[in-house]
Amino acid sequence: MIKDLPKVTFGFIHCNRLHYLKSSLESLLHCTEDYPNKEIIIVDNASVEEGTDEYLLEKEAQGFTIVRQEFRDPANEFAKGLNIVSNISTGDFVCPLQSDMQFILKSQWLQKYVEYYQKHIKNIGCMLFDAQRNVPNQSHSPYGAFEGQEFHNNVYNFVLDLKRNPITGAADTMYSKEVLSMIVPWNEQNDKHEGGGDSETKMLNKVQDLIKQNNLQLCCAVPLIPPAAAIYTDTRGTNARVRKDRRYGKYFAPKNDFMYYKINEFSDMITKFNSAQVPIGLEDIVDTIGYPKPIDSTGAWLKNPIDPDKATSNDYVELSNVKSKTEVIKNIAPEESTNVSDEELDEWLDS
Repeated sequence: MIKDLPKVTFGFIHCNRLHYLKSSLESLLHCTEDYPNKEIIIVDNASVEEGTDEYLLEKEAQGFTIVRQEFRDPANEFAKGLNIVSNISTGDFVCPLQSDMQFILKSQWLQKYVEYYQKHIKNIGCMLFDAQRNVPNQSHSPYGAFEGQEFHNNVYNFVLDLKRNPITGAADTMYSKEVLSMIVPWNEQNDKHEGGGDSETKMLNKVQDLIKQNNLQLCCAVPLIPPAAAIYTDTRGTNARVRKDRRYGKYFAPKNDFMYYKINEFSDMITKFNSAQVPIGLEDIVDTIGYPKPIDSTGAWLKNPIDPDKATSNDYVELSNVKSKTEVIKNIAPEESTNVSDEELDEWLDS
């Protein structure tokens, strides 16, 4: 058991994908048993999926911090979750997560992350967790390295992705507390969740301005052997995604306890990929359990997220009984809603 290492906060932002949340959290706990100094935060965005309340109560009883949002706010709830995690976390390093990523590397890797970040604290903007597809991994080559950084066989190592933003605009990454304090808050006044004009795009623009204004020399570090992978349950090449009051894409529970993917022993992966110079891709590090990988005839991992504007009724399920401000307004009796200002309504909803 590793002792006297900095505290690492993991903040899970969740909405109506309980199977994914369980896989993400339980795999993290399983794969970091050797690193006890962790803080777990779960921000739930008014989920109505069966079993969610019971699971959150179970985790709360285990000492995890649970923040329950009463109402849905689809365009802003993820940004609000990021800000909540940032504001209440007590870790030296903070890792906001989208709760749709399974950890697949058993032990040792978290210590390696912390040690590498500490060693290069003034020059790392963030460190990524999840494996990418081979195509973008190859296209981002050549990768950089810090001066004096040595690469040896049988050593867990990182490279610098010089073609990626030095600080991501969202989650599934590790930030130092100093970097996080510099970039917060995420904008919570957005018209939509993605596609421009969203909180992630605004944060990326904000980060670019901060880097220029302060002449910061920051890089995004990525592991050669990723410890996690996004959960893909739709063989078209996507995961289930919640957009407004619908969940798009095929969605099911893991076939083996909390695992969609096989969990690999750290030493085995070091041996298998000991000469890697480019990050190992999803195609090579992920082994699905009980269902096929979403790959094409050439073996390349598919990436085809469902466009809500083009989706058919076979592509989604309605999330019934979703709590939102709009629904509450609709349910106010006419005699109660007459001459009620927005300010009075907000005050009533808060109470």
